[in-house]
Amino acid sequence: MDLTAAIFVFASLISASALPVSSGVASPNKCTRLPFVDEALSKKERIDALMERGSTCLREGNLAQVIATFSEVIGLDPDNLDAYINRGGAYVRGRFVEMGLADYSHVIRKDPSFMRAWYNRGTTFLALKQYDAAVADLTEAIRLEPDFARAYCNRGLARTRKSDYEGALEDLETGLERDPQMPVCYYARGEIRFKGGKFEQAADDFTKGIAIAPTPQAFESRAKAYERLGKKDEALSDYEAALKIAPHYKKAEESLKRLRN
Repeated sequence: MDLTAAIFVFASLISASALPVSSGVASPNKCTRLPFVDEALSKKERIDALMERGSTCLREGNLAQVIATFSEVIGLDPDNLDAYINRGGAYVRGRFVEMGLADYSHVIRKDPSFMRAWYNRGTTFLALKQYDAAVADLTEAIRLEPDFARAYCNRGLARTRKSDYEGALEDLETGLERDPQMPVCYYARGEIRFKGGKFEQAADDFTKGIAIAPTPQAFESRAKAYERLGKKDEALSDYEAALKIAPHYKKAEESLKRLRN
């Protein structure tokens, strides 16, 4: 069982730093309709306007414009660490991972107390399956912000991948104490419980995670737990639910066919 893909999506691994943005949700395509930033503005006014533009484009997922905008900010103000953090997140989301890591590392060198840089770099290492590096960076993020639930959940996932189940469970429990709405914690804990033969508890964790952020991998994992519990109808229903979300999900398709036969 491997929930990495589902967990990566819902762990909010690449987290943008706080930006001076307006309240409310940006309207569709607002990013592309924003006026050019007037060069007649003062340097500070230009930076503020570009930060606003970058945050709007970030909300809309226009990664190319995000990268271009925050690069312009960095050109005007090389010490603007928020711009590096947000450009790094756009690089990683756009699969320019090495460039994203370089931005995060730059921030860490400039300001080792910048928690988001450690967190973002650590969760990027997690996605790259560099688990020792992920644990090290997330540990530093937790040291800087002890109540940050996502850092505990992602470190717990990294420890799960390292087969450090005791340490992973401690992290996952701590993450859920701080924020019970973290699906990554439920999915990772469910995976550990499944591997330990605690199928009822595993199914319960997957159910809690699905209630927050349903994924085809989660339905497939709960179906496997139901199979071990002898709950064939529930397992069939979950494999079907996985295929409704992802019609070409091969593992669920094969399991459904096997169970039906």
